[in-house]
Amino acid sequence: MRILALGIPLPGPQVDNYTFASAPSFFDYDAMVVEPGALSQLIEQLVDSTAQHATHFDQPVANAATSPVAVGLADLLRRRQEETARLLARGGLVVCFAYPDVVHVRVIGFTGCDRYFWLPAPPGMQYREPHLLPAEGTEAFPTDLDHPFAPYIQAYRRNMAYRAYISEAVDGFSGFGKIFARSAGGAAVGVELVAGGGRVVFIPPPRRVRSGDERYAFSNTLQEAIRRTLGRAAEGPAPSWIEEYPLPGLSELQAERAEAERRLKEAQAELAQADSRLGELEKYRRLLWQEGKYGLEEPVREALALLGFSVGQDLDAPAELRLEGRKAFLEVEGSESAVGMEAHYRLRRRLEEAIKETGEPQRGVLVVNGHRRLSPAQRPPQYDDSLRVAAESMRYCLVTADHLFQAVRVAMEEDEETVKVFRDRLLTTEGVLHTDPVLG
Repeated sequence: MRILALGIPLPGPQVDNYTFASAPSFFDYDAMVVEPGALSQLIEQLVDSTAQHATHFDQPVANAATSPVAVGLADLLRRRQEETARLLARGGLVVCFAYPDVVHVRVIGFTGCDRYFWLPAPPGMQYREPHLLPAEGTEAFPTDLDHPFAPYIQAYRRNMAYRAYISEAVDGFSGFGKIFARSAGGAAVGVELVAGGGRVVFIPPPRRVRSGDERYAFSNTLQEAIRRTLGRAAEGPAPSWIEEYPLPGLSELQAERAEAERRLKEAQAELAQADSRLGELEKYRRLLWQEGKYGLEEPVREALALLGFSVGQDLDAPAELRLEGRKAFLEVEGSESAVGMEAHYRLRRRLEEAIKETGEPQRGVLVVNGHRRLSPAQRPPQYDDSLRVAAESMRYCLVTADHLFQAVRVAMEEDEETVKVFRDRLLTTEGVLHTDPVLG
């Protein structure tokens, strides 16, 4: 059993102690113990530049976009979100000291970042009010003495410093939640939840844990609760001499298991191949609903490459389209509302600089994905009319990402003649590219 402790020191050979930034990938562990207050402190330190933090392989973390010299805080946090989901999907366990939620509004590139963004919740539940509510108290008692975490509550019941409790008024709570500890006034301060294929346990933090033997006792109590929750009966592998004590039918079952494991490995290899092939196709559907450099610009570049353009795939470098001696500057913009003028200003600056250097007219292509949360068939105009006027004035092509998606479909159907017409229109249109005459 491997346990990852984040923000609270837990001594023991089976526990790795790190911060939210410095830890290895979460999904390599069976269980996590998380102190959310320490996570909030780490985020605010990076936002305020009052402390330095680095990843497991010593890459600095900065409250900025990821660069060759530092990992962006927003990217690191989103990665931790995905890693936690994978840990739970494997049947893992997350033990979380319950704190009320707070919002970290200054994380660049991560609107809506809060204290529990990384932790999957049961359907219909959120780790904020009105489901996770602030409270303060120092006593708790176990209500289910058979629960694996009951000994923890019993051992520290008069040394608690609970900060929050779980509401039992959540729709369907009885289907995914189990209360094992309450405050003196009956609030649910110890709760086990089924979430994301695994389990999440909220417990009240202790008021104080001294160093030395007391800290080891605290750690051992948590480890035993985790072990029981995961169904681990004992620590470590069985001794070698156990093979001298056979049981009827044991060897046959071991052989069956070995065969099943072989088939599982074959199936996992097939699954990996299927995932790879699926991912190659699914990336083009991101054209219909994504935004940003990695969400939208990456599939835009790959879609244009599929259509026959030469386009650089380095997302940190401005993109250019090249085809048979012709060139156009490429810009991409997505939005949950109509796309405004920001991408136009980027493209105009590039066009004007190139005209100044060469003294020749330049071409440009702006791919937009406005109202990206709506189905393309239900969207109002995807760009402000001012952007249409600007495209006509600067004589560059303005095309929506869903039209680019349709061109990808045509290319996959091997209609090369239609693709050729679309490519030519992309490089010659001055203003909005209306694709209906081309793609149907």
